[in-house]
Amino acid sequence: MKPLLVFDLDGTLIDSAPDIIVAVNRTLQNHGKRTLKDEVIISHIGEGLKKLIADLFLEDDLDPDAIIELEMEFLRLYEEEMLNRTQIFPGVENFLKNYGGPRGIITNKNERPAKRILNHLGLDQYPWVQVYGADTLEERKPSPLPLRTMMKLAGHTPQNTFMIGDGIPDVLSALNAGVPSIAIGFGYTATHLLQKHQPKGILSHYDELGSLIETISKG
Repeated sequence: MKPLLVFDLDGTLIDSAPDIIVAVNRTLQNHGKRTLKDEVIISHIGEGLKKLIADLFLEDDLDPDAIIELEMEFLRLYEEEMLNRTQIFPGVENFLKNYGGPRGIITNKNERPAKRILNHLGLDQYPWVQVYGADTLEERKPSPLPLRTMMKLAGHTPQNTFMIGDGIPDVLSALNAGVPSIAIGFGYTATHLLQKHQPKGILSHYDELGSLIETISKG
């Protein structure tokens, strides 16, 4: 039985950073703030977009209602931008077409925009077990709940599952669920930070994913 492969979305299957950067800087400009360099925004992406914008306004000491309003403003702007520049990473579709096992997506992006992007890019044609967003279940990554729920749905054990992602929440959720992880070496988090959380391998291109899974599985 082929392993269940659970993928993160942003920085893993798709390069969404260009649209996120535009939406963040539009939000900052709306409030008279300086725009930020690309790398500063990218470094915040893995925790989820709502947390990203809250972090950027942290020094303003806003009350909870004001933070929620900012998050909603940012999400509205992001939904205006998110289909403009986002692209699938090289090799993703070739791998998905040829992989014979189950696959799912767990992202810290909200479920509705995640599914909208998958539809826009044609990635919804693949038979995903399920697509879980940050708001799908009671908890999100790095909680093990989404992974455990996905495994139960697919009828797989932690020993026959891989979590594949570019963020610390991805590798931590794998650790918390007892699932081996594969870290993305071309995503939005520095590789040396991901390696602290014991991924079984680092992926440099999707052309190598099949052989990497086979090697890890053999132990």
